[in-house]
Parts: sequence; C-alpha cells; structure tokens
Amino acid sequence: MSKFSLTPNAAPKPKFSLGATAQEPVVVKPTEPAKPIVFNFESAEAKAKRLKIEEEQKKAQEKQKEQELKKQQQQQQQQRSTSEQKEETVQQVETVTPVQAAQPAPKAKTSKRLVESKEQREKRLAQWTTDEEAQREKMKDEQKASKDAKPLSVIFTGHVDHGKSSMSGHILCNLGVIDDRQMQKLKQEASKAVGESWAYAFALDACQEEREKGKTVSSARATFQTPSGRRVVLLDSPGHKGFISSMIESAAQADVAVLVVSARKGEFEAGLEKSGQTAEHALILYISGIKNLIVAVNKMDDPTVQNDFGRFEQIRIALTTYLTKTVGFNDKNIQFLPTSALVGDNLTARVAPEHKLASWYKGPCLVELIDEIKIPKRDVGGYTRACVSGKYRDNGYFVVAKVEKGQIKKGDNYLMTPQFEECQVLAIEDEVGNQIEKAYAGENCRIQIEEKIFSGVADGQVMCDRTHPCEVSNKFVAKMLIVDCENVVSIGYSAIAHINTTTTPCKVTQVVGVLDPKTGKIDPKGSNFVKPGQSALIEFECEGEICINKFALESFIGRVLLRHESMTVGIGSVVKVCYE
Repeated sequence: MSKFSLTPNAAPKPKFSLGATAQEPVVVKPTEPAKPIVFNFESAEAKAKRLKIEEEQKKAQEKQKEQELKKQQQQQQQQRSTSEQKEETVQQVETVTPVQAAQPAPKAKTSKRLVESKEQREKRLAQWTTDEEAQREKMKDEQKASKDAKPLSVIFTGHVDHGKSSMSGHILCNLGVIDDRQMQKLKQEASKAVGESWAYAFALDACQEEREKGKTVSSARATFQTPSGRRVVLLDSPGHKGFISSMIESAAQADVAVLVVSARKGEFEAGLEKSGQTAEHALILYISGIKNLIVAVNKMDDPTVQNDFGRFEQIRIALTTYLTKTVGFNDKNIQFLPTSALVGDNLTARVAPEHKLASWYKGPCLVELIDEIKIPKRDVGGYTRACVSGKYRDNGYFVVAKVEKGQIKKGDNYLMTPQFEECQVLAIEDEVGNQIEKAYAGENCRIQIEEKIFSGVADGQVMCDRTHPCEVSNKFVAKMLIVDCENVVSIGYSAIAHINTTTTPCKVTQVVGVLDPKTGKIDPKGSNFVKPGQSALIEFECEGEICINKFALESFIGRVLLRHESMTVGIGSVVKVCYE
C-alpha cells in the first residue's frame, strides 16, 4: 500500500499522516485506592425499546440509500468515458479544470447561508481566523479552569467476538457500578439465552436482539470514575461489519481507544484479514483523530494460549507493524497489555505475584492506563461547534452532541447548520444526567431545545456560534488514500461519505489527479481513475448540503471516510470546500 502525508507538497512520509504532532509516551504512576463511583445506568427495558426503534429506522434508511445508489451506478456506468490526463500541481487545486464533466448530482436544497463572492468569502475567512485567535487569548483563564472538569471518552472496539462488551461489563462490575444483585440477575438471563459466560456482556447488550444473537448491534455507554477521580465515559461499539456505522459514530465522540484483540489462535489472524474488523476499526480510529491507543490482548487465559508470552509478543509485533506502517499511528502512543475479560485479569487491578502473567508482565492494569492518559488539548476559546449524534424526547426535546470547539451555554442562542435555523438552549445535561450551566469543548452532553427546531434536527448537523457559523456546501475536494475497492474509483463512482457524525451519499465528479508517492504532487502521467494503494485529489458531490471545512481549519469536520456497501474504500482530508 502506498503511504503519503496529507500535508500539501511535503515529501512522502512512511505512513498516512493527518498532520498531527506526536505526543510524549504515557507515563504510568502508582495510583490511590478507588474513589466512590458515579454512574447513571439506563434500564434494560428502556434501552431495548429505544434501540429497537432506532434499528428499524436505520434499516429503512439504509435500504433506501442502497437502492438509490444502485440505480445511480447503473445510470453512471453508461455515461463514463475516458478523458485526457492532467498536468496540475497540488497548488492548482483551486483552479483546476475537470478531467471529465460528470452528470450533476441532484440539486441540493437552497440553504439560508450567506451568498457571497469569492473575494468576500476569502476576506471573511481571513477575518474569522484573526477574530478566533483573539477570542482564544481572552478565554485562556477559563480554558485552564475547565481543564480538570473535562471527562475522557474511551471507545472499546475491535473484531466481532473478541470480548469488547464482556471487558466493558467486567470493568463496571469490578468498580461497583453494577452491584451483586444486578450481576446475579444478568447471570440468570445469560444462562437462559446463550450461556452464563455472557453475563458481563449483557450489562451493556441490553436489547433482546443483542442478547439472543450474542453480539452488539448498537453502541452503548456508561460512566465511571478512575482511582484519581477522573470521569470516564465508556463507549462500547459493535464489532460486526454489518453495524459499522454505529462504530464510526462512537469513534467521532471518543478521545482514546481500547482496541480489543483476541489472543486465541485463529481469531487474532481473522481480525487482520482483508475482511477483518481489527484492521478496519484501526483505520476508522485513526481517521477519527484518535491519537492514544491501548491494545488489550484478550483471552490470554484461553487453553490455546495459556498466558504464553510468546503468543503475546507475536501479536504485539504484528499489530505494531500494521498500526504504525500501514495506518499511521505513532508507536509512542500505543500501549499493549495482556487481559482476560472473562476472569478479569489486568482489568481493574494488577495480577497477583503468583499469577503466570506476573512472571513476564510487570505493567499497569487497563484502568490504570486509562487513568494516566493525558487529556487531549481542547479548543475552549474557539467559536462554538457542537456535532449532533442523536436526539430523543424525555420531558422535553433533547439533542445529543459533542462540543468540538468553544462552549455551549444555557440560555444562549446558536445556529443549527446546515439549515441555519436559530436555536435556543433551554437546558444542558452532562453524561450522567446532571444539570449544568455550560458544556465545554471535548464534552458529550444532552442539550434541550425548542420543539419547533427538534423535528428538523438530524445526525451530522452542527450547532454553531451565531456570528461565525461553520462552512456549508455539497461539494468538496479531498486528498484520499484508496485502501480497497472492487475495481477502481473514477468519475461517477458512488459511495457513502462519513464526516464526523454526518453520513451522506456522494459521487465522484472529478479525479483532479493521482499523486506521485515520491513527491506528493499530481503525477502528470497519472490516469483519471484511482486504484487501491494509490492516493489522489478527488472532488465529491453530496446529495445535499453538509457541514464541512478544510482539515487545516477545522479537522473534526475535515476528515473523510469513504465506504461502499460493507467495505471502507478510502480515508482522507478535505483540502478545499467548493461553492456554487
């Protein structure tokens, strides 16, 4: 696979890079005994009902989108023709002529965004950058004050049946979030359904379908405190490839990832195969902006493994090579530890001295690693951006969102984009349901809004500062690495684009140029199609307007994950937002 840097005109790097700086290695310090747990747990009945409705809605939407995509592909296949090659550089992307004119996508709905000339837009964006820096300077003290209060969102992810839900449930049980009475009930329910060994997984797999099939189909969340008092939001994501959309949505809300891999012979290898979810989830975590990665090598107690150091090292070496050389993670930010989700080894406490693992593993347990990870730097002083990931009714109308920049304040008015509807914040709740006055950058929260706005809110929309809303368009150019596709990516190619929590059908309208892996510039001898392993500048057109910006300006809405049917086609970053 070709590797390249997403920094324009830079010499190629040995890995796919989003331009982030490397962080220092995590230093683990001895910790104090655990403090009282704080947790608000949704009942199994309520969650089951909610998940059933959500799943039915998602299935209907996905079926409709698939039918539309297939129809478009059949029409576009007949319209494709070859065109002359390009001799442009990356700097010319602003004025490049299309390789071949594609059939226009359906006309996007006209929004209320400002109509302006190119000169006016450039002037506005330049002033916007200057004003935002000035605001950050004014809010330095508030940013420092909010630092300690920020929670850490941790996603548990990995290949199906590698033990993510069992690990999450066992951690909550060990920390006292799930009491003995609840655990006994879970064991009884698990025994009747699939077996008592699934009891810990049942703590988070609350709906009937998840319990009957023994697999997670939607993301679940819980909250706990570490021994140092840090608030942690635990996100348990599905591992089955059929529910990858839920995993992508959870990754967009996370700060840190725990990649769970099975040490059982054959299972680890299956996860790294072409169709394996270990490999795909690692790509998704990287393009979601997650820098710190903990790899929990699970099922070390399995009879085929027997806590063997050799098997652990085999997995560590193979996965480190893939994560650093193929995906692009910094090896200083990857930590491995042996675990057993079933018996609880190395989850919330270090193994006993007489344990076989203790003969070769002297490191911290999983909760200790989470406790000591540095909270990523957050832009509290920037103009407000809160990305919506859901909505619900409960004695009011609420949206679920992660504040990516700035802060959301109770009583203030904001713009809901891309529709540019004014929205008043009536109340704010944190992850555990506590009423708060403000939610700062990095926090996942629930925001109560007016009923008249609620019906038009959807996943992927962004709540913005009224005077400085985010950019909105239905067309953009991205620097993409094509990782997999049945044939090639060319003009007319249709797929689904994931940008933060936005999921939208899109099509390729231009292949601006295939990039030379040695120079990072457009190859004058390149073709007008892109093969797996190649990188290119590609223009996309979406069905409707979405919130999007250059990666260099707002990275959280500047990362692109391209999927078609059940495979990840490409990953990349936005280099230009196109306006009509």
